[in-house]
Amino acid sequence: MSKSSIEVLHETDLAALIELEMACFDHPWSEKQLSTYLVGERYLCFGLWQATRLQGFALLSTVLDEAELLQIGVHPDYRGQGGATELLRYVHAQLDDQGINRCLLEVRSSNAAALRLYRRLAYQEDGIRKGYYPTASGSEDAILMSCNKFKSALDG
Repeated sequence: MSKSSIEVLHETDLAALIELEMACFDHPWSEKQLSTYLVGERYLCFGLWQATRLQGFALLSTVLDEAELLQIGVHPDYRGQGGATELLRYVHAQLDDQGINRCLLEVRSSNAAALRLYRRLAYQEDGIRKGYYPTASGSEDAILMSCNKFKSALDG
């Protein structure tokens, strides 16, 4: 992605975040839920901007020295251009700076692009939650992953 910047998202970015959430996901989170993440003390919210347009975001929760990647999204028009990688590398640097040693996440078992990204950035598979995500035909598994090698993931 050319000429992009990553910045902390604030409550004033809620409308742009809602719009992007709806473009990225079949089951978007509610305005109330997204607003909670933007103002909550234990949440980290980062946006990938091109000029004044929000193109991607990452939302995390933190507890002590661990973080959980709650949601990451890149606008469909900009996928495959390195935005998610740029966001996650930035997130890793921020976590490392804050003394957070581990990042957890869960991902749909069918999301091959996300799985490739996470593995490339040193995430390891920790387990499976059977039938966790709803689908049109029932449900699919969530793959549980974690990373505690932020320095090597930043270099990779």
